[in-house]
Amino acid sequence: MRRLNREDDGKPSVGGALSDLHHAVSDKIQSWSPYHHKQGAASKGNKTTSAKSQKAPNSTAGDNDGEEVKDGIKAEDRLGARTRIGKCTILFNGNSFWERSIQTHEQHDKIHGYRLHVLRQKLLDDVWDKPAYILSLLLRELAKPNAERLEWLFWVDADTIILNPYIPIETFLPPPDFDDIHLMYSIDWNGLNNGVFPIRVNQWAVDLFSAIVSYRYYRPEDPLVFRDQSAMNTLMLEPRFAKNIVNAPQRWFNAYQGEHNETLQPFQIRRGDLLVHFAGVPAREERMGYWLDRAEQHLDDWEIPVKSTSYPVEARDFWAQEREKRKDRKAKIETSRQMASQLLETTNQQLNEFGDRLTAGQMAVITESRDALQKMIADPQQEDDVETLDKLSETLREAKEPLAAAVGSSNKLLLSLAHDAIFAGEKDLRDGSTGASGAAATDLDQLSQRLQELKMLVMTPEESWNKAEIAAATDALTGARARLQANVAAIQKAKQEVQAKSNAISEAKKMVQIEAGLANPDGMQKTENAGIAQPENAGTGEHDWSPSNAVVGRPVAPPPGAANAATAYGADHANGIVDGEEASPAGTVVAHVVTITPEAVMIWTTATVAGNSFEEPTTLPDMRASG
Repeated sequence: MRRLNREDDGKPSVGGALSDLHHAVSDKIQSWSPYHHKQGAASKGNKTTSAKSQKAPNSTAGDNDGEEVKDGIKAEDRLGARTRIGKCTILFNGNSFWERSIQTHEQHDKIHGYRLHVLRQKLLDDVWDKPAYILSLLLRELAKPNAERLEWLFWVDADTIILNPYIPIETFLPPPDFDDIHLMYSIDWNGLNNGVFPIRVNQWAVDLFSAIVSYRYYRPEDPLVFRDQSAMNTLMLEPRFAKNIVNAPQRWFNAYQGEHNETLQPFQIRRGDLLVHFAGVPAREERMGYWLDRAEQHLDDWEIPVKSTSYPVEARDFWAQEREKRKDRKAKIETSRQMASQLLETTNQQLNEFGDRLTAGQMAVITESRDALQKMIADPQQEDDVETLDKLSETLREAKEPLAAAVGSSNKLLLSLAHDAIFAGEKDLRDGSTGASGAAATDLDQLSQRLQELKMLVMTPEESWNKAEIAAATDALTGARARLQANVAAIQKAKQEVQAKSNAISEAKKMVQIEAGLANPDGMQKTENAGIAQPENAGTGEHDWSPSNAVVGRPVAPPPGAANAATAYGADHANGIVDGEEASPAGTVVAHVVTITPEAVMIWTTATVAGNSFEEPTTLPDMRASG
């Protein structure tokens, strides 16, 4: 056993690392440093002598000032093996029950090679010795080379009794993929119970316990119902520390007393469990005596190998659940950060567009909330604090309600214009697709594309609207409609022009027929014997009429290469007669030519022949249309 007593040999103090603790602990630090320790004869050979054998029962050794350090395995027996875990506790002004409790830990330490640190001198007032002592051990270990440093400290209150020494603490420690977990804790009906917990030896642990020790001085207004325990509970749940802790099942290493397995609560001890803790138990020493007697009997049904307990399966399942929780939390964090970033982007955009509609006070509140959210997102120390992130996001949403109202008013007009354009575009699209408008396929495709683009924009949540994009899409749809309507109007105009020409042709036909005597002025064709029209046997040389004056009319399609041509059939011998010449001493041929379209779709030729009738048809010469 080694004893660390107060000495002042002028060596440097580690108090500089705890400047934030002020005078509360500065005069205690030197006594915690291993460099101020002179090894006594009692520590040679790693021999230990229990206080129970030296002093009368129910008393604590009077010379137990300072600290006891007991190695579970002698240095010569370790064969170079490294001690990874050290236990620590405080015991002063106790009695034999407390000393017997410490002895149950010594047996456990010998089996697994743990080092036990016992502080036997009061350092600070009230219960603040505990966090101060843990802090001193952390600093002491960090001052050592890595190869000699403890990896974990396992704090146990002095009212804990080891019931199964065959359970190694490593059973509960985080697996390698949880190397960012630095503290395991358990809770009871009062919340955190820090009577038993493992903590990793690193800078994170130093930061936490430095804050715990100094808590009273930096936050004097905070209520500390359970003193150091309340301070620890408040701090470890803050963003700086919360992501590196895990709430373990209480029964693992902080179980409370119980008797019958079938009636036990989840937090109560079972056969084969590691230890029992008497936190807040009435008649504590009486209850401790009962369980000490049981532990000191080393009963086979209590002291069983770890593989025969439920611990390995429980630990495996627990860490598997923690992996799933991490996965879910990571997804939640990513979602919250994306939503917060989108909120900031939307807020900045809306401020640029509608900020002039806000009062100075409204603008100040929004700006302050926005800046707070931006600062948190940019802070790597708070990247996992989804609770605070969501809270700041909600604060910004509430602050920008006046801005949202201004945006909403503007959006109503914007939405109305967009809806009008959509409804009109859908009607144009329906008319064009049925062929009613004669629209071109290209125009319809462009209209359909612009229509879908605008629909997609207005269907997004209103808080995500981009006013410029919606306005541009509305204008694009309106432009597509205008082009379609212009093309449809041009098509309709062309149709009307064709119809007008067709009507003019029909009217010209009627006038020619009237002039030629083929129809009455009312447009009705004559049926009297007038030697008119082309008979069914025209062109065969057979003629069954012989009027003195014959009027012959026939619609003629121009042959290829000929602008206008016509064949007149009559009883007169009119070969070689041209327009305006005498056919005989008594006759004159008059030809009338009408061209219907520039393409010369149809030509009407009429001829009036006076004179004697002949059997041969008369062929009029080729004539160009004059209109």
